[in-house]
Amino acid sequence: MFPRYPKYKNSGIEWLGEIPEGWKTLECKFGYSIQLGKMLQNESQTVDDEKAPYLKALNVQWENVDTYDLPEMWASLKDFEKYSVKDGDLLVCEGGEVGRAGIILNTPIKCIIQNALHRVRPKKGNSSKYLMYLLEVASFQGWFDILCNKATIAHFTGDKFGCFLITLPPIDEQKSIASFLDRDTKRIDTIIEKVKTSIEKLREYRTALISAAVTGKIDVREEDAR
Repeated sequence: MFPRYPKYKNSGIEWLGEIPEGWKTLECKFGYSIQLGKMLQNESQTVDDEKAPYLKALNVQWENVDTYDLPEMWASLKDFEKYSVKDGDLLVCEGGEVGRAGIILNTPIKCIIQNALHRVRPKKGNSSKYLMYLLEVASFQGWFDILCNKATIAHFTGDKFGCFLITLPPIDEQKSIASFLDRDTKRIDTIIEKVKTSIEKLREYRTALISAAVTGKIDVREEDAR
């Protein structure tokens, strides 16, 4: 078991409950810069427009971003300045599975985001990866379903995201928490993959055993008589 903090206080955030003393709660926009992506542009509108690879919600999975074989749209110089992404940016889904978040690495040159995504960058040294894990907790607890009214068409708008209440530890603790989770969740994921492989092999063996028995490839009479 991991040790607990010496003292706790009420966070004022329903899905978080108590948090350690010394941690603060605030609206996300005060800890991070949030930029919604560009609407799809299928045609050039000025002589300076260029085609740019862009990311959409399907490219963002929990904790990572797929940058392989991206589609393209037209974009202006101002668009590149406003909607571009770089390694380490946190991308968060505005629609679909709202709140799903991943960190981008190996970013293509002049890559931008479509308006199904938010680009999030830290203010004052805060950790993007810490926020990613925090959003994961909020999602698993169903908080985005409530916040974004998933009974209709869910949208995690810029206003909703900016006003979303989060908790922030001191910056060094944010980084320690993110590093700890990177390390330990990777170890757990490795175990999960090994178990999945074992289960798949057992299923294959089960199918082969049934096939061999009912088609006479193996003689089970003595086994059955035991």
